Amino acid sequence: MTIENGCELPDDLYYFVERSQMTWIRVDGGEVRIGLTDPAQTRAGKILHVRVKAPGTQRERGKPIATVESGKWAGPVIAPLTGEVVESNTAVEQDPGLLNTDPYGKGWIVRMRMANPAEVAELLHGPAALARFREILTRDNIRCLRCQG
Repeated sequence: MTIENGCELPDDLYYFVERSQMTWIRVDGGEVRIGLTDPAQTRAGKILHVRVKAPGTQRERGKPIATVESGKWAGPVIAPLTGEVVESNTAVEQDPGLLNTDPYGKGWIVRMRMANPAEVAELLHGPAALARFREILTRDNIRCLRCQG
């Protein structure tokens, strides 16, 4: 685990960092679990509502897999990979604050079956991910904190 500007960035995850999107991806065989990063939940503020695509939904990379609303932002969570939603986290739909309080644990958003596992190689991992996050955290002056749900 690397901590940068108070932001937790687990070393074992892959990251999708494009425009305003900062999601983490945990690979487990042919499936992935996806959630918001600590910097993303900090930037959003207290999350008030989450809508997740239903199991069976096919998503192309770059299309929304969920919508998140906070007191200062509302927008899509973009699929970092092409695949099929196999499980949505009903716990975050019932308690959206889990995205703030436990973004890498109970606050995951969706589990997907990958259609093209080669897309994982296009995600950031290790030193490349850390360098990109350092750049964003410095540029945007982000200091992570956990909103209480």
